[in-house]
Amino acid sequence: MASSPFAFITILTTDTVNNTTSDEIAIGATNPCTASQNTSSMVNNNLEEQISALFANMFGHFIDSLDNSDIKLGDLIESVDNRGKTPPLSDEPTDYPIIDVRALSGNSRIIDYTNCTKYVSKEAYNNWFRSGHPKEYDILISTVGSLAEMKIFLGTTGCIAQNVVGFRTKGISPLYLYQYLNYIKNDLVAYNIGSVQPSIKITHIIKHSIYVASKEDIEIFDSIARDITKKIFANCQENEALKQMRDTLLPKLMSGELDVSNIEI
Repeated sequence: MASSPFAFITILTTDTVNNTTSDEIAIGATNPCTASQNTSSMVNNNLEEQISALFANMFGHFIDSLDNSDIKLGDLIESVDNRGKTPPLSDEPTDYPIIDVRALSGNSRIIDYTNCTKYVSKEAYNNWFRSGHPKEYDILISTVGSLAEMKIFLGTTGCIAQNVVGFRTKGISPLYLYQYLNYIKNDLVAYNIGSVQPSIKITHIIKHSIYVASKEDIEIFDSIARDITKKIFANCQENEALKQMRDTLLPKLMSGELDVSNIEI
């Protein structure tokens, strides 16, 4: 194993605190909700950088030097695949959004539900999806358009259909495999077979060789990555709550319906 991951993550965390403190102050108090959202987003970005750097520090050399392996991606996952037909869509938003490629874009490992624009009814959610629905810590990956965009499924919200496949790990840490697939994203994109619209076949990428580190090293990485992932997810949930609060209160403040003139700050 490379240098101690605990020492490495401590250095990164210290840098994160030092770098975000001045940024947080600079946001100002013009909109407390927006300020808190921006600060939380900066923290999440730094946490993502930390875990990516830790993974590269622990495993990058071995992956970069991997020529071939008896272990293929397909040996480590089973697929949740509802592609092929478009589900019956709801005319209005429901509690069952379809997680499409746009919801998988961006640097965060957490799904961006604000980019979900299609929904299904409860009946369709329960009966239409032949391969079932994502479960916690499944890896969602895009196969058409913007290729190999990835997220970790947390919570219980959402379903997948066209252009997105779920990978459910077998006998290996989903956080290790998620970070691994992000690390080799360019290799996955290189499987593109589309001439007009970019596209990759799952049957191709599951044959990709995978370096499986020692059980001890994977457990060390998983423990750190799991704590960071939970923090990022909690920050995203807080951001969404703040956004809803802002969208509810701001119109009332602007219209004068809510009077805060007597509040002392």
